[in-house]
Amino acid sequence: MFERLIGKQESCEKNKGDDNIRQFHSLICLVNKQVNRYQSLNEKANDICNRMHENDQDASSEGSIAENSKEEPKKLEYFLEEMFQLQRYIVATGQKLMEIQSKIASGFVGVQDDAFAASFDMKRFADCLRTLFRQIQRGLEVRISRIIGDLEGPLAWDGMIHPRN
Repeated sequence: MFERLIGKQESCEKNKGDDNIRQFHSLICLVNKQVNRYQSLNEKANDICNRMHENDQDASSEGSIAENSKEEPKKLEYFLEEMFQLQRYIVATGQKLMEIQSKIASGFVGVQDDAFAASFDMKRFADCLRTLFRQIQRGLEVRISRIIGDLEGPLAWDGMIHPRN
């Protein structure tokens, strides 16, 4: 759907350079920025998860269990702090989404161009974008919350076994 819209945009830009096309282009830029934010957050989450997995493999392959049990909570706390930071970024990205949603809704529907209107439903496109962005936002929030819960569990268990004075 997005590729089809871009194709329509390019054909219209060749024909004329009016305000509708400039408005449309600025909206596409906003959408692309939001997509890039989500891709970056997903890559950061994947990176942290990969490092956590590598840490688990390293811990299980090393010989001294007593040494691992002392270092493990510190590593988990470090990963937990990274996840909390990532969670803050996700919340900020969600706030940014709230800011641009009204622009998306009014902007795409406001583009009145015969070349677009003939073969592309801008209102439907704007609705789809809003829905997709909300689902992506919610998916990232749930993913990070689950990872945080998975990290907090062993730390809480360790705190019950080895209370700190």
